[in-house]
Amino acid sequence: METTHLHEFAKVAECGSFTAAARELHLTQSTLSKHVALLEREFGADLFVRDRSGVSLTEAGGVLYAQARQVEKLLRATVALVHAARDGQAARPTTPAGTGAAAGAARAGAGDTALRCKCRLAAERCGLDQRELGALILYVEERGFDAIEGELELSRDEVADVLGGVYRKLGVGDKQEALDFIHSVSE
Repeated sequence: METTHLHEFAKVAECGSFTAAARELHLTQSTLSKHVALLEREFGADLFVRDRSGVSLTEAGGVLYAQARQVEKLLRATVALVHAARDGQAARPTTPAGTGAAAGAARAGAGDTALRCKCRLAAERCGLDQRELGALILYVEERGFDAIEGELELSRDEVADVLGGVYRKLGVGDKQEALDFIHSVSE
């Protein structure tokens, strides 16, 4: 698996379109489509639902997107550590209890699959973007602001803004109303 293909896949998910992602990545749409097709063959699963309005993640695509974000984060940290070592400034990497790649992967894959599916349905119905969907899922899974900040790479103020936007789009005023709405979407 090529990490660049994961990055490209994540960009398609964020843009909601192969065309927009290809433009941002400075690739042809054909090349980008081939790279995503390679990932789909490698995993044996469709990663996107394609329609006239763009693309949306399948359940398997959502799992891969969460993992791809973690891989990208780990790669950035690795580059920083290697550069620090090269420059003679490296301290031995430490891993606080409960963190690290394995724990991050477990957290990203954890959660109630049915609840995540309902969140995706609500997101599609109410026009949430990928960042809003990610924040909503983490929020309703009781992961807290710190998890949302870390996994979506947002500041605390940005998390508050994103969740405020989610509330507005869902037409709810609090977490319980959001949960009630999410559960009603699939009924």
